[in-house]
Amino acid sequence: MGLHIKGFIIPLLVLLPNLIFIFFPPRNAPDSLASTPLIFTILERAGQITCFMMPILLGRKLAEQSLGLSAVLMAVCLLIYYVCWARFYWNAREFAVLFTPWLGIPIPMAVFPAIYFMLLGFWLESWLLLIPAFLFAVGHLVNSWNVYTQVR
Repeated sequence: MGLHIKGFIIPLLVLLPNLIFIFFPPRNAPDSLASTPLIFTILERAGQITCFMMPILLGRKLAEQSLGLSAVLMAVCLLIYYVCWARFYWNAREFAVLFTPWLGIPIPMAVFPAIYFMLLGFWLESWLLLIPAFLFAVGHLVNSWNVYTQVR
């Protein structure tokens, strides 16, 4: 364990589009949506916090890792995630586009960050990251699917 700049970069790469989102929010968002059971939101938030903090805390281990299949697949997930964000902006920031399937993949903007963090857990061979990444995936996918079914 230990801090390293790479440990800050890995979560920042996923956060960047979300930071832009703060200044350019979606248009035509529904006034209200039915929520999922609270447990899924708790799983999502706890997983998010852990997935963003663990790479920072495991920064030295991350810096020592050689590039392998997991790292390459993480880059592919990140690229697809960015393409989905670009699609959102190209479509005039319509809220529904955030949940629209891409190439037959439902809720890709939830699927690919979840896979990204699970792959990071595999790459680092860290249960301390893999378990929270799985919990994040469950919460994020259920919550996103809930919104998707309401806006489609």
